[in-house]
Amino acid sequence: MFRRCSWVTCLWIGVVSSMSIPAFAERSVVVVGEEFPPFEFVQNNQIVGIDIDIITRIFSEMDIPVTFQIVPWKRAWYMVENGDAEAVLSTSRSKTRDPWLFFPKEDLWVSEYVFFVARDRRSGAFRGYDTILSEGLKVGIIAGNSYHSSFWKAFPYKDGRTIFQGDRSEAELHPLLNSAPDSRTNLWLLSQGNRIDVFPADKVVGSFTIKLMGLQHKLTHYPTVIYSKGYTLAFAKNSTYPSLMNVAHEFDQRLKELKDSGEYQTIIDMWVGH
Repeated sequence: MFRRCSWVTCLWIGVVSSMSIPAFAERSVVVVGEEFPPFEFVQNNQIVGIDIDIITRIFSEMDIPVTFQIVPWKRAWYMVENGDAEAVLSTSRSKTRDPWLFFPKEDLWVSEYVFFVARDRRSGAFRGYDTILSEGLKVGIIAGNSYHSSFWKAFPYKDGRTIFQGDRSEAELHPLLNSAPDSRTNLWLLSQGNRIDVFPADKVVGSFTIKLMGLQHKLTHYPTVIYSKGYTLAFAKNSTYPSLMNVAHEFDQRLKELKDSGEYQTIIDMWVGH
């Protein structure tokens, strides 16, 4: 069953949740990211979710204290660039990020992206990118998110570039794209029929967030999966944490072992099992 909570109003505030730090520990690993319910989100002023449970479990086994912060994506990326965080949640692999991040082999989760839409504006003839472009529909996106190569080919930047320009890029977007700081803002705008007509998001994340916001009667999604991609716990190359790459490699191995044992799926089922 889904774990339910009210729509908290701390989207622009970094909320911190920490494991108990052993007396011998000198430094906690700082893990940052944006909200992606049910993988990581704020509930009753605590950071919770599937990834939080998995990461906490693994770092506890490694005897390493960990601190989580949920902030808007551009703030999370600023922390990565400046070495103010050791790792970043739910980050897809991108060449523009390679100078800043080490990507483990194992994915924390794999997404299936669909277009969300208001129930009263759902079209039976929707054909994804083709319908959006032919009808001039407005698309909500999250500022700094990389999406997929097919997305940028369909909606090139104003100067014609068709490759994601980076997490803090100020390049002007395609005229049909409307940028907002997070999923909740986009879903709220979608429910109000205000500024956007569709919103691409992971099917599980979008559906879970809609339930958290109490918008099930207003929003739904088209069934066609437009693309799929994996999300990792990526480690910051600019961090000064001692032997962080060794930590990253051990985390990757332990995550694989957790999957192989079946305990990874058990944690997921606790959140989204039926």
